[in-house]
Amino acid sequence: MENAKIARIKKAAGFTAKVLNVGKYLLIAVIAVSFIAGIGAMIIKDEALAGSTVRMRIPFLFGNADEARTSVTKWLNVKEPNVQAGLGALEVTVIAAFMLALIIVLRKTFLEIVKSDTPFREEILRRIRLTGILLTALVLRYSIANAVIVGLTAWCVYCIFDYGVELQKNEDETL
Repeated sequence: MENAKIARIKKAAGFTAKVLNVGKYLLIAVIAVSFIAGIGAMIIKDEALAGSTVRMRIPFLFGNADEARTSVTKWLNVKEPNVQAGLGALEVTVIAAFMLALIIVLRKTFLEIVKSDTPFREEILRRIRLTGILLTALVLRYSIANAVIVGLTAWCVYCIFDYGVELQKNEDETL
C-alpha cells in the first residue's frame, strides 16, 4: 500500500507527463512550420527581401532569436536574404528537434515513475543519463560554460540515482 506522499508524487508525475505531451505536439508543429518555411524561403527568391534581414522570432522557445538565427549564416558568410531566412528557419527546426527528443525522454521517465514501485530502476537511470546528454548538447549551442554547469548537474543527479538503484537492488535482495 502506497503512502500519501508517494501517491502525490505519482499524481504530479502523471500530470507532468500530460503537460509534456502537449509540449510534444506544439514542438512537432514548430518543426513542421519552420522546416517548410526554411525550404520555402531558400527556394523562393523574393525581391521584397533584398536589402533587409528576415527575422525568425520565437524568443519564448529559443531565447535570443537574433543570435540563434544568424549564427549559421554568419559562419557560412551567407549574403542572400532568402538563404539567410531559410537557414535561420532550418536552424530553428534542428533546435526544436533536440527539444522534442528531450521532451519525449522526459515524458517516458515520468510515465515510468507513475507505473513503477520505485524510481530507482535501470530504465529511469538510462533516461536520466540521456536527458543530461540532450540537455547539455542543447545548452552547448549557446554557451560552453553553461553547458559545463548543466552537464555536471545532470551527472550529479545521475550519480545520485545510480546510487539509489544499487541501494534498491540491495533492499530487494534482502527481502
